[in-house]
Amino acid sequence: MFIRLQTHHRWFILAAILLLQGEGVRAQQDLQHSTAGDLTKFIIPERNREGVLIWQLTGDHATVRADGKMRIETLRVSTFRNAQVDWTLFTPNCVLDREAREAVSEASVRIANKETEITGVGFHWLANESRLIVRSRVQVVVMGGLAKAQSL
Repeated sequence: MFIRLQTHHRWFILAAILLLQGEGVRAQQDLQHSTAGDLTKFIIPERNREGVLIWQLTGDHATVRADGKMRIETLRVSTFRNAQVDWTLFTPNCVLDREAREAVSEASVRIANKETEITGVGFHWLANESRLIVRSRVQVVVMGGLAKAQSL
């Protein structure tokens, strides 16, 4: 059974999902201070103080600008809970500010796990606050037991 929810608000805060669990340690300090240039098929993991993987960001291509921000094509961010993928975010492109630990995009976005899929257009990911804002055309699809338990 599927439930489809829609909202046409300018933005929608998805407080129900945490793209980071716990406090993280900065990912790959050498990337943090890299100079302008291009990266292909890259991975940026972030681990907590105990060394447990919190999230992992991958991209097909990125241009590192002189200001340190990265223009990323084909971004995928997976969050982890108990060493398993919890949520995954997909977008065709975004700009990542590694220093501020934020990503923004006006492109389509899809966030999914086994029970829920959230899609929309435009997002702002604030890793330090464990928050993701989807800006418009938000749709939420809930599969399975939750749909039976609640009538929306």
